[in-house]
Amino acid sequence: REDMKKEAMPFSNKEENMGEIPVVRHEAPANGINYITLMFECNDIAEEEVPYLGLLRAVLGYVNTRSYSYADLANAINIYTGGITSGVSMYPDLKNHDAMAVKFEIRMKVLESNLEHAMKLAEEILNSSDLHDTKRLAELIAQVKSRLQVNLSSSGHTVAAMRALSYESVYAFYNDATIGIAYNQMIRRLDEQMKENPQAVAEKLQQLIEKVFVRKRMLVSFTGEEGSYEKASPIMQKYLEKLPEGTPAQAAIHPVLSKKNEGFTDASQIQYVARSGNFISHGYAYHGTLKILKMILSYEYLWMNIRVKGGAYGCMSGFKRNGESYLVSYRDPHLKRTLDVYKGIPDYIRNFQADEREMTKYIIGTISGKDVPRTPQMKGSVSKTAYFCGVTEEMLQKERDQILNASAEDIHALAEIIEAVLAADQICVVGSESKVAEASDVLMEVKP
Repeated sequence: REDMKKEAMPFSNKEENMGEIPVVRHEAPANGINYITLMFECNDIAEEEVPYLGLLRAVLGYVNTRSYSYADLANAINIYTGGITSGVSMYPDLKNHDAMAVKFEIRMKVLESNLEHAMKLAEEILNSSDLHDTKRLAELIAQVKSRLQVNLSSSGHTVAAMRALSYESVYAFYNDATIGIAYNQMIRRLDEQMKENPQAVAEKLQQLIEKVFVRKRMLVSFTGEEGSYEKASPIMQKYLEKLPEGTPAQAAIHPVLSKKNEGFTDASQIQYVARSGNFISHGYAYHGTLKILKMILSYEYLWMNIRVKGGAYGCMSGFKRNGESYLVSYRDPHLKRTLDVYKGIPDYIRNFQADEREMTKYIIGTISGKDVPRTPQMKGSVSKTAYFCGVTEEMLQKERDQILNASAEDIHALAEIIEAVLAADQICVVGSESKVAEASDVLMEVKP
């Protein structure tokens, strides 16, 4: 333990203003590359419109614009940049568990010498994407539908865990609505709608673009080496001022959440069995030793009971700083047996035994996951996430100290936290019709 680094990795967040647009910049040795994220506030998008943000992410950059056909646009992006992509990101506020920042992001990486080209392309995509080419829009929606089908089937553990968390978590609700089961359900409806009333879908996306892509909702995250922001700022400002001024985001809309305990059936003979809860809502605080517990469960209790004895391909757990926690199995032949295994975790923790050597092995495994070498892009991304979530360097240091100084007794103390997670009784299963039918007494709804 003495050999392990004692200090947590630092952040780099400096606040600036580019005219009226706020900027958070992160200094890192980036070899002449700028990593830029244009972030647009989306907290006030109505609950039923959130999945359209997911579709917008799949459409932007793949349709014609003012000066480019979609094929020429793809070529220009590849010639002048290391990629221009879009996404929807959620940043839970650790100080206020009901608050969260939802951002639509345009992310690009570009050599300093090509920044003018990159900003011109980004402005073109934001200001002049042609969504009324309904033939192209229908192709993209069909493509999203088929890819989702494959992704949801192969990533059933992620999908089930996210869906179970979404019964209580706003963060998970947005994730499910933009990449998960709720998003898949909407894409299927839109695929049908494109045959009957394609203009209505195009109009909906256009309204979203006009509402969201405005300067009043905007913030820029910039990662580059010392002095690169000063060179980049006037170029970025020149193109960002071409966006409409618009109106600022209104009060955040809170989706209505409720426990559904769903079973989703598919044609496979395997299950993904998830159970979730939030320990902070039960009055417990986050502790760094939860990271060690994740390691212990992965290699001992869950591994032995779900993989070795149960025959599943894998098992995962997660305990986040905001209290959101999950347990999930991967390609699992069982369902109810796995739920019973989850119930046994608190007793296992109370009886957990490990000498100094064993504890040190778990701590090395935990710290190795935290001390991963980071690229400049990762350094900027980690700092940006910390900035929006309210994570401080002091919090990271405290977590690291708790991990490095952990004993078996500290692990015993986590039993009550796991009991609080299990008490939520939030279950979601993706699996075969026969197994899901057998579990009808623990599931509230069964859907294809």
